[in-house]
Amino acid sequence: MGAWLLTRVFVAAVLIAASPALAAKDPPKGKTQAGKQDKKTEKDKKGEKADPRVWTIAKGEDTYVLRYGAPRAADPTFAVACRPGAQLIQFTVEVASGKVKAGDGVAVSLSAGKRRLELAASSFRGATEGSVVAEAAVTLDGKVLDLFADGDSLTVKIPGAKETYPLAGAKAKLPDFRRACLGGR
Repeated sequence: MGAWLLTRVFVAAVLIAASPALAAKDPPKGKTQAGKQDKKTEKDKKGEKADPRVWTIAKGEDTYVLRYGAPRAADPTFAVACRPGAQLIQFTVEVASGKVKAGDGVAVSLSAGKRRLELAASSFRGATEGSVVAEAAVTLDGKVLDLFADGDSLTVKIPGAKETYPLAGAKAKLPDFRRACLGGR
């Protein structure tokens, strides 16, 4: 539970440090930076709300985090953190699962396109009622980051839960995240 708490504290600290940049006014709804009307997406036409979650990169002393969640939220839905000094990559996902309880060891499956990664994780109580956080760490390796380059979405499975996240935003951030994590490798 300590690692998840540290991740939450780290993300909160990064958000506080980045708050002046985040406080910049967004353009009026339906307008782009240039003031032109945005074209409506299929979701807008059907009356569905667009998913507000986005992929962002956060930076700490020796940690870089590629996270998927609401822009100003302290707790991301999914995060992958690399610690180049420790040669580790840590995956963290929060899901609603009736089968997994805090303290359980849990198998986590990540897949995108033809790539698949199976991880042994620990689970902790999530920030919201009925949710759990699964957290796993592996050795820092560029092949692990290739998972984010394949396919259009990332599917995360744990017993009793399956989540799918779009990878378009992650793919755009992947070169910077790879460079930060792997350096010249």
